[in-house]
Amino acid sequence: MLDLDDLVNRVVNPDVRPLVKEAHRCYTIGAARAAIVLTWTATCADLIHKIEVLKEQGEPGARALVQDVERAQQPGELDAVPLMLNVEKTILAVAEKLELVDRTQRTQLERLREDRNLCAHPSLRPLGELYVPTSEYARAHLGAALDAVLVHQPSQGRKVLNSFIAHVADPAFTFEADYLGHIFFDRVRPASRAKLVDFAAKFALLQIEDDSMPLAATMFADRMAQCLRLFADRDQPLAEAYLARHMPRLETAAPTVQLAALGRLGDLPAFWQALPEPMCTLYNAKITNIDTQIEANGFLQSDETRALALVAHPEVRARLPALTSAFEALEVTERTRVICARPDPYFLPYLPELLTGARIFEVGEFVARAAVLPSASLMSLEDTKAVLRAWWDNEKCKTWGRTMPGHLVAFYYATAHLGTARDEIWRAHLEELRPFPDQFNPIARGTSLAEAIVPV
Repeated sequence: MLDLDDLVNRVVNPDVRPLVKEAHRCYTIGAARAAIVLTWTATCADLIHKIEVLKEQGEPGARALVQDVERAQQPGELDAVPLMLNVEKTILAVAEKLELVDRTQRTQLERLREDRNLCAHPSLRPLGELYVPTSEYARAHLGAALDAVLVHQPSQGRKVLNSFIAHVADPAFTFEADYLGHIFFDRVRPASRAKLVDFAAKFALLQIEDDSMPLAATMFADRMAQCLRLFADRDQPLAEAYLARHMPRLETAAPTVQLAALGRLGDLPAFWQALPEPMCTLYNAKITNIDTQIEANGFLQSDETRALALVAHPEVRARLPALTSAFEALEVTERTRVICARPDPYFLPYLPELLTGARIFEVGEFVARAAVLPSASLMSLEDTKAVLRAWWDNEKCKTWGRTMPGHLVAFYYATAHLGTARDEIWRAHLEELRPFPDQFNPIARGTSLAEAIVPV
């Protein structure tokens, strides 16, 4: 049952809200006839406002009704009453055409309008009888008006979807969760919300090639996956439902599309809830065969990298047990790429091993830049100690390229969350570099942990 008290407080239009509250008070005291009349009055006023907003936004279908309202509001207009009666007569048809209400909601509101006429015009009843609606009937009308119109922004289903697509497909798109959630989820009506989630699920899952999109299919799918993750945070059952709707198409999609979907959505619980068990078995087999693909291509493909990075999630490891052995079998550079794809505390114990395994300075720089630095904010003091120990103990650290001192300085500041306790660790390790001024001086200056050595 609808919570009328909650819905009344969520009425969007501040000018209409007092009318709605008055209608609610009439219902609570048993004045059902007055509640119905006020509910229709509030609905008309709210729809007129919404249609005016759409007209200002350039919607041509809103123009005629707004012009009639504006004409009726002119001082001295003799046809003001007939004009507004016509507005009241046609407003629900216009609202449906503009997608402010759907067909079912229009039918409910037409019943409200008819009952309002019966309440306001007793002469419509034969033999002079008065129409006596029940309180339950008044409550049903108020609930229908609130749910269909009064608590929603003036948004249209088709236009909301088109606006969403244009926003996400824009080359300058920036993912900002609070903004996207507010504009494309919180402010849209449930039917439009479902369309948005359906669209995001379909394109994120199936990586559909669409010539009308200004972006490559892979990039558009990645952006839709971000949006779907946001929608799932707000309504996971809704995301699950639409992912499940499109899963049959994923089962018959190209292998590259299937693997891309895993890498893109594998950290989303709704994905696993919707995934059929045979697909889970297939994914585990794909993970097992990744080493064969590396031998063929010479390196991990981006979708393989993102899929292997799911090893950081315990729930995914349980579903795909091949992940752990596949990740640990990788060479240093490929394992670094996997960590870079999804930095996670799970990977911290592997970082010292990667530094130890760097046998040329280019690989060492790559490990520092792509694995250590992105993970630094996740480290504890013990993790920092282990990473610095491995960094120092590798003989290549004293001859690595010119970027390494800069990476060390960046690493120091990236562990700022550890507070002053890190300084003792850093100073001890920095002293070990004192015999090597080319490395010691830039780190000492960059961190202010020691005085630089004055050249003799």
